[in-house]
Amino acid sequence: MNEKELAIREKESSFEIQAADLSKNELPSLEDAQELPIDLCGNYWSPEHAGEFKKMFFAEIKPQKVLSATNPDELIDLDCAFFLERKEDGTVQTITNGSRRLVGILEQYIENGALKRGTPLKITYMGKRKNKTNNFQSDNWSVKPLLINLPVAG
Repeated sequence: MNEKELAIREKESSFEIQAADLSKNELPSLEDAQELPIDLCGNYWSPEHAGEFKKMFFAEIKPQKVLSATNPDELIDLDCAFFLERKEDGTVQTITNGSRRLVGILEQYIENGALKRGTPLKITYMGKRKNKTNNFQSDNWSVKPLLINLPVAG
């Protein structure tokens, strides 16, 4: 991916949240402020059982600071997939997953243009699968696009 493509990808993956100018002497009142139905505190999804799934909207892939698996005192950048999930009460929460295999699958489809911000997906955890090249086990996933009724722009 070249710099121009990265800049476009970054622009598409950002959203605007209001911010007040804190250098002014007077802050705007928050008395009548409306709460947006989105929770910015993300939840890391670590499925435990094969067959667990989530239906979510793809948001982006970006690095996140996590503790190293080999050195618990070290913070490393791990590419993570971010999704938006609508909860039963109508609020939206962010869901994160850093499985190398899942992120790798999603990256392929981003690069060929098939996966964009807002794509609805059903992601199912298929359990662990032994790698052919070593004795390690990796997470195995199923990623299926969903067909939904979207409002027609006009």
